[in-house]
Amino acid sequence: MTQRRIDKERIERADREAKLTTEAERVARDAKTARLREQRLSAEASIEKPMPVKRHQAPAKKPARKVIEVD
Repeated sequence: MTQRRIDKERIERADREAKLTTEAERVARDAKTARLREQRLSAEASIEKPMPVKRHQAPAKKPARKVIEVD
């Protein structure tokens, strides 16, 4: 029985591509984490300095329905 021929170059190329993909995903994940951290910190800073509260008027009440009795 003969052994199966192994294409070492193809395996090495696939390993390199997998490492590049993994590295790119890690960089993207780190960038997203940093961006979200900046957003959270800026949101926390804005909470410390409360903005003036705008008061809303209560919505106008609807007029009561008229009841018409039919004999």
